[in-house]
Amino acid sequence: MNGCNQTRDRNPRPPRGMTAIEVLIGLAVLAVLALLAIPGSSMLIESYRLKTASSHLVDGLYLARSEAQDRASTVKVCPSHDGKSCRADGDWSLGWVVYSDGNGDGVVQDIELLQAFEAPGGHLRIVASGATQNTASFTSAGLVRDNGSASGEFILCTENSRAASRVIAIDSDGWVSLASNGHLECETG
Repeated sequence: MNGCNQTRDRNPRPPRGMTAIEVLIGLAVLAVLALLAIPGSSMLIESYRLKTASSHLVDGLYLARSEAQDRASTVKVCPSHDGKSCRADGDWSLGWVVYSDGNGDGVVQDIELLQAFEAPGGHLRIVASGATQNTASFTSAGLVRDNGSASGEFILCTENSRAASRVIAIDSDGWVSLASNGHLECETG
């Protein structure tokens, strides 16, 4: 031997990394998984928005009913786009306010404002009918009769969605109930 110990690996290591074919197969698998997951996640997000919006509306209605009993005065919930005034068109989808209407003028004044709720966002629609169509008014005796009805209902839905609609019903005594109601069509008008 000449002092140089040169040995060659009889089993050379394979090159590290992935081949182009392996990368393409991996990307194809990821693309298929993404296509399967995206529709499900968007429906999950829509369901979450519906639950959150219906919870906030129920909170506002409970607050109004409770304050009406505590104050022995009329407390109203009305649709609002700015958190300071009521909308005349009955569009609840843009937000709502709870206010004490002790003077009975139907106008939200700074001193009367109890809480403002922002618009739920997304393509969420809130359609009201009965005594809650334009305003939900509570006295210590319950919901105030309006539009020829002693009870009211809100339907919360997402346009062009498969998420289950939510229904909030208020009876003449002011009791509020919330339920999931299958797939009601979201009214556009």
